[in-house]
Amino acid sequence: MTTATREKIQTAYSTGADEYDQVRLEDTRGRILSEHDQRIFSSLFPQSQGDMNVLEIGAGTGRFTVLALERGFSLTATDINEEMLRLLKDKASSMNAGDRCTVLIQDVFNPTLEKEAYDYVFSLHVIPRFLTVEDQQAAIKSIASLIKPGGRFLFNYRNRKSFYNLSYKGPAATPAQIREALEASGMRIQTQRGKWLVNKRLLLKLPVFVGKIVIAIDTMLLGFWPDRSWDVFVVAVKDK
Repeated sequence: MTTATREKIQTAYSTGADEYDQVRLEDTRGRILSEHDQRIFSSLFPQSQGDMNVLEIGAGTGRFTVLALERGFSLTATDINEEMLRLLKDKASSMNAGDRCTVLIQDVFNPTLEKEAYDYVFSLHVIPRFLTVEDQQAAIKSIASLIKPGGRFLFNYRNRKSFYNLSYKGPAATPAQIREALEASGMRIQTQRGKWLVNKRLLLKLPVFVGKIVIAIDTMLLGFWPDRSWDVFVVAVKDK
């Protein structure tokens, strides 16, 4: 893990919990983008918990956590930001689900959680935040170490091989690099979905009604050639 990655994540996600929700849940364009991501999550996340031990890495203020709670799940939600976890805890309590949501401060690269203890782990919009592919791969391996054999891991990554990213200079991994990290952890990809059109920068330039049309088109494309979409959502299973 590079020092730059750690400093960026700590700085970006150590303050501003209220602003985080304002941008993603209250602003109209931010909300429709978040709702699009939430629909993708809901389509990939299990319908019922059974006896699964469930963990979320990088829960933030809980835009995906609350969907799991609404589905009746109990889970452990982690983040590095204590203030965001406070807001998440308040949301869970307001849903009468506080007893089903344990919140913990954790560092994705150095988790203090028990190894191979979880049947299902999800971590949305966390892997793409790290500044190098090596850090993204290291985060995948670290999270995978917490998953039981036979368990599953839902996450997303920004795809260097997408047409959208041909001119993008920021941190993005190739499908091969993601598979390499998963295979090194005894995992393989089971399901993929991908966003082709929708991103925050585009939505900010479009009238809201046009943005909604773009999202509708993007929804129809989610299952089309995910390895070339720009934002890839992955469900991986641990074989060993």
